[in-house]
Amino acid sequence: MRQKDGERFADFMLRLRQQASDCGFDKYSNEIREVLTDIFLTDAVVEGCASVELRRRILQQDRSLAEIESLGVALESIEIQVKNLNGSAKDVTNGQQAFKITAASKGGHDKIPQNTRRNPRKFNHPRDPQSFSKVYRCYNCGRRDHISTDRRCPARNIVCHGCKVTGHFESCCRLRGSKKKSSFDKDRVRAVEEDKAADPPVQHNSEKTYYAFYSGNDTNVLSCEVGGVKVDLLVDSGSDANLIPDTVWENLKQAKITVRQCTKGSARILKGYASDSPLPILGTFVADVKVGNKSTAAEFYVVKGGQRSLLGDRTSKELGILKVGLDAYHVTNDVKAFSKIKDIQVHIHMDPNSKPVFQPIRRVPIPLEDAVNRKLEQLLIKDIIEVKQGPASWVSPLVVVGKHNGEPRICLDLRRVNEAVLRERHPMPVVDEYIARLGKGRFWSKLDIKDAFLQVELAPESRDVTVFITNKGLFRFKRLPFGLVTAPELFQKVMDQILAGCEGTCWYLDDVMIEGSSREEHDERLKEVR
Repeated sequence: MRQKDGERFADFMLRLRQQASDCGFDKYSNEIREVLTDIFLTDAVVEGCASVELRRRILQQDRSLAEIESLGVALESIEIQVKNLNGSAKDVTNGQQAFKITAASKGGHDKIPQNTRRNPRKFNHPRDPQSFSKVYRCYNCGRRDHISTDRRCPARNIVCHGCKVTGHFESCCRLRGSKKKSSFDKDRVRAVEEDKAADPPVQHNSEKTYYAFYSGNDTNVLSCEVGGVKVDLLVDSGSDANLIPDTVWENLKQAKITVRQCTKGSARILKGYASDSPLPILGTFVADVKVGNKSTAAEFYVVKGGQRSLLGDRTSKELGILKVGLDAYHVTNDVKAFSKIKDIQVHIHMDPNSKPVFQPIRRVPIPLEDAVNRKLEQLLIKDIIEVKQGPASWVSPLVVVGKHNGEPRICLDLRRVNEAVLRERHPMPVVDEYIARLGKGRFWSKLDIKDAFLQVELAPESRDVTVFITNKGLFRFKRLPFGLVTAPELFQKVMDQILAGCEGTCWYLDDVMIEGSSREEHDERLKEVR
């Protein structure tokens, strides 16, 4: 993607971010998604930006994406000012005359009109804009070749570093040195506070949103369920209310959101941070908000023309998202050993004539290294893997597969090991058998075993064939790993041993189906299986 002719750098970055949102980075965690997005956008800016100077500076020194954006905007502003200055110089040399200024002689004032000498205030300046701009200076940039309302003003889209208001340079800021702050700030999220005054709403024509400004930063955005519908909410600890834009509210209604109460309009008056104009509230609704395993009932205000859905301070604390106190950053390691089936160990039989194979390491992408290392530490704590001690014969490479929630899944490439494994050929159930057995009862329950293979312990003499290599060294599995050719047969054999004799029960690997002709019979069979 390249920057179009005449396109602003900020608009170019907006197009890049929209393009990056379609790259499938959402399946990763927030940390990995930010790294991948920064890499993608940096490469795209280097390849497609119109400024040669910006490309040269990026290649000379490693910069963060935020630094690149600010640098691109600054260079673009400088280029606009240089072009305007060059154009002004050409106009002066080509179409205007230069007059020599000399000291006035004694009688020189006689040449000035009498009415002007007697009353200087009656001196009439020319009314055309070009002559008018020579007399007065532009309030926004300080130049004399135009007036403040001219669209050619280089400060038209520049944000002042002093008051954060768009439209003038810091050197021309009229609030510089004053304790006043701007009524709006594009770089910060707007807090919402309740105004207990009963003044009627003030009609205003501003298109700016005063309660929030979304700049593309998803650091404080959480995916929540509001009334059973997933919504991305921006967490704002300075807000006393939960806000939903009217467009999001229409989407929630189409998704058939479940609400406890819905009211048109509101008696409360909400104002944006440092703003006297109230927010236009279309109505309120009360719905259950769920994040993870926690849920609470919260009231949302539907705001006309809102930019971002916002989760307030009170609701965030009730859900456990925000915590205030000395122990707010106290983290305890509550990871325990993963459960396993008692008194059962399985063996992996290898062909004695096969030659062990050592495979080299497969490098993990740098953005995923931290996530993979944390996953290995968790597996060690859960007693699923252990550090390999001594010499190794069979060594397999590590394969990282992404889950739907963005977390990495640790897998092994056991294709060379599977070539030497002697299978037990345990009979696997057939779907037709289950169809013939089921259907006689009236009550059913379905159980699913979590990480089923990892609950089966490997015999110590069979663990060396599961050794895998990482950048942290060699590890081996203490549980039955995924990817082993004989793993389904071994697990089905274990399930046959455990559930043998359970009436009204059918199972296939980690799926268990229980049926009963009556509720009492079903509950007894379910209790026996559990």
